[in-house]
Amino acid sequence: MAKYDGLLGQPILEVEEPDKEGGITFIIKDNRFLFVTVVDGKINTISIPE
Repeated sequence: MAKYDGLLGQPILEVEEPDKEGGITFIIKDNRFLFVTVVDGKINTISIPE
């Protein structure tokens, strides 16, 4: 989880509706997107840019 330390304390500007894969997108104030999905019962996250 260390790679997400930069997100701590950052305001969330928007939370988008689930996409066709059922994931939720968080748009963070530092122009980062955090995609959260559930795959085989486990939480999968992708941060762009990392």
